[in-house]
Amino acid sequence: MKSLGDTLKTAREERGITMDQAVHETNISRNYLEALEAEEFEEFPAEAYLVGFLRNYSDFLGLDPDKIVGQFKNYKLSEEPTPIEELVGPPKGSVAKKVLPWIFAAAALGALGVFGVPRAVDAVAAFRSAREERAAASEETVEARDIRPAPPLWEGEVRPGDTLILVESDVEFRFEVGDEAGRVSFSGSTGQWSILLGEEIYIPGAAGRPAWRLYLRDAGLPGGGAIVEIQQLVDVNASSADEGAVPDSEPPSGDEERKRDPVVITSAPQTDRFTLDIAFRDFCLFRYEVDGQDAREAYYADGDDFRLDVGRSVTFWASNAGALYAKIGGTEVPIGRRGEVVVGQIRWIRSETDGTYDLTLVPLY
Repeated sequence: MKSLGDTLKTAREERGITMDQAVHETNISRNYLEALEAEEFEEFPAEAYLVGFLRNYSDFLGLDPDKIVGQFKNYKLSEEPTPIEELVGPPKGSVAKKVLPWIFAAAALGALGVFGVPRAVDAVAAFRSAREERAAASEETVEARDIRPAPPLWEGEVRPGDTLILVESDVEFRFEVGDEAGRVSFSGSTGQWSILLGEEIYIPGAAGRPAWRLYLRDAGLPGGGAIVEIQQLVDVNASSADEGAVPDSEPPSGDEERKRDPVVITSAPQTDRFTLDIAFRDFCLFRYEVDGQDAREAYYADGDDFRLDVGRSVTFWASNAGALYAKIGGTEVPIGRRGEVVVGQIRWIRSETDGTYDLTLVPLY
C-alpha cells in the first residue's frame, strides 16, 4: 500500500501537474505542499493547518479528501506509542487520583454552604479571568518589522503590520503591509494597492513615474504572510553627468510605452458575432466581460485554453499579457508582453470613410 506522501505525489505527476502549477492553483505555500508529499508533518504550525491543506490539495488532485485525511489519521495513530498504562496496568495511587476530584467537589459544595453562591460565582469568575490573562500573556506575538529591500532585486517574506521602506535618492517611501480578504495590501503616501497571487504592481517614485515593480510570488503563509519580489526599475541613486538624459530602462508600464494605437483585426460590411480563442503559455490571472454581462475571473496555467462567443464586445484584464495567445478567425490578436498588466476591449467600430465596420482591439491601459 502506498504511503500518504507517495499517493499525493503520484496523483500530481500522473496528471502532469508541476509543483509550480500546484502552488499557484491551490494558493498553498510551496514548502507546505512539499512537506505533505515528503510526509514531513512537523513543518506545519498546527494539525488544523495540516488537515485543511491536505483536504484542499487532495481535492485539487482529484482524490477523495475524506479518504486521504483518514489515511493521515491512521498514520498518526501508528506513530503514537501505546500508553504505558495499557501495558502494565494502572500505577500506584491511580485510585486516589480518581477519588480526589470527588473530595474537592464535596469541599466546593461545603464552601457554597458556608460562603454562599454569589461569592462562589465571583471566585470562579476571578479565576477564569486570571487564567485568560495568563494565556494571553503566554501567546507568542510577532513584532512588526521595518523591511528595506536591497536593490536592484529582492525577494522575501512580508506580514501584515510590517512596513516596507523603498528608497529613492535618499528619500524614503513607507508602505504599510496589510491583509484584505485574501489580498495583500500596500498603503503609503504615493498610493494604495491590493493584489492577488501572481499579480504585479508598479509603484511610482517622487516624479510619479514607476520606480519599483512588486510581484506577489506566494501568499497564504501562516499569520497572513506572503513572499514578494521587488525590482528597482531605474537606478535612481546613481548620479549622471547629463542631467537631461532619459534612462533607457523604463518599465513596460511606463507612460510612453503605454501609448498604443488601436489595432484592426478584421473588417466586414456589417457587425457579426465573433469567436475569441485564447491559449495560455504561462500563469495568468485573467478577467473578462462579454457583452456587458457579469465579469468572470480565474487563474490559468500553461496549457489551459478556452473560447468566448461574443456578440458586440469583450473587455478583458490580464495580469501577464505575454502568457496569452489569442486568435479571432485565424488572425492573431496582439495582447501584450510577458509580465505586463493589460486592459483592453475588442469591439466593432464603424469606419467613417466607407461605412464598413472594423473589429478593433482598443487598449484601455
